[in-house]
Amino acid sequence: MRLRFLALAALPPLLLAAAACSDNNSVTATSAGKIASQTPQAVQGTAAATATIDQSALGPAPVLGGNITAISPAHGAKVTQAQTRSPNPQNPQGLCAQVNFEGLPENAQWFRVAFDGVEVTEKLVWIVKSTTDPKDGRVCYSPAEGFSVGRHSVAIAVQDPRNASVPTRQVVAWKFDVTP
Repeated sequence: MRLRFLALAALPPLLLAAAACSDNNSVTATSAGKIASQTPQAVQGTAAATATIDQSALGPAPVLGGNITAISPAHGAKVTQAQTRSPNPQNPQGLCAQVNFEGLPENAQWFRVAFDGVEVTEKLVWIVKSTTDPKDGRVCYSPAEGFSVGRHSVAIAVQDPRNASVPTRQVVAWKFDVTP
């Protein structure tokens, strides 16, 4: 299942800058603060790293905590292209983040994702245990064909979906490599 977000303002420069620096099966949420859920099996399975990149070429590792608690592939990881393919939308394998909704009244609507400098928020797959007041979950960007071979940059921003003038709560940016 995929969650479609309401039309949002243009991607904020902070999110694009973070992505650059860190070098149709769809369901619509019926009310603010509710998230489409998937089967418990979908909570498993994320691309596993096979090796790591020289960290000096990537910049500092992202700081996790707050609303974004884990990322996959990890900063500096090398994964095979096959590990990023998601032929089954119930078991996404692309890039994922463990998140919590603490202090976020609209839950998933607060998260925006840029992949290689392009916003992919409307293509995210959300996996939560409950659609009623979820506390945490997993969000993935997982195209069926996977990611191209090469270095990729990701940035996830946590920001108020209704007030772009409010400071962004958190930005987590990182890079990983995809190998053949």
